Amino acid sequence: MKNNNYKRELELAQHLAVEAGNAVLPIYYGTADVTTKADNTPVTDADVLANRIIQEGIRQAFPLDAIVSEELEAIEGKNRCWYIDPIDGTRGFIEHTDQFAVHIGLAVQEKAVLGIVYKPVAREMYFAVKDEGAYRLSPFGDKRQLQVQKHTGLIAAMDKDNVLSARYQELAKRLGLSRSIISGSEGLRVMKVAEGIADVHFNLEGSHCSTWDICAPQIIAEEAGAYVCFTDGQPIMYLEQRKVRKTFVVANSKTLADKVSEMVERMS
Repeated sequence: MKNNNYKRELELAQHLAVEAGNAVLPIYYGTADVTTKADNTPVTDADVLANRIIQEGIRQAFPLDAIVSEELEAIEGKNRCWYIDPIDGTRGFIEHTDQFAVHIGLAVQEKAVLGIVYKPVAREMYFAVKDEGAYRLSPFGDKRQLQVQKHTGLIAAMDKDNVLSARYQELAKRLGLSRSIISGSEGLRVMKVAEGIADVHFNLEGSHCSTWDICAPQIIAEEAGAYVCFTDGQPIMYLEQRKVRKTFVVANSKTLADKVSEMVERMS
């Protein structure tokens, strides 16, 4: 049976993602005010602005829900928690590439059930609701359902720093990768699998990844037919925490996810 319980949540998340994206574009095309956070990652005035727009919109519509966001303090709630990354790929934003996205994800009873990944420069939106399929909405309003694909040669969507590492080069050799696609945003890397452009994405630094990085992309990928899990085989659960502290894999099949996971774990 189809799940139609999140229509209001989806409409709100789509609206807030576009509103936040429109708000940050003047800063993107101008000059961002950049500071460095305690974890040595950059943050801009655009991150804070987009975060505030999304968080205030959710609080007004769903005042009992919890919210975990990158740039503002967490808000406690019960059973339902929103995960917000106002600009996933802040370095891409600062460098004036299009490799950044707005993430809005919703987890209910610790599982991702709704996700938005919005690319402001291209005005492309990826979205999904549990049991309703995953879709890409073009700038012209054309909606296309997403479906994972299997390629003749194995293709991975990865972060530039990972691809340059000796560990990744060894993994690529053992897996027999034919090509690596570089993307500067965690969400957009996962979308490459969901769209059928890549076969697999995995992260090699679990300490660098947060719940707001993967909540929205996870449900979109899963609704497109991907298999998503930690490389130790455990499912990704959302407990209102900030960091996931584990490596994870997104693949076009469980068989491939298991193969990648085994190799990543073996080389840890």
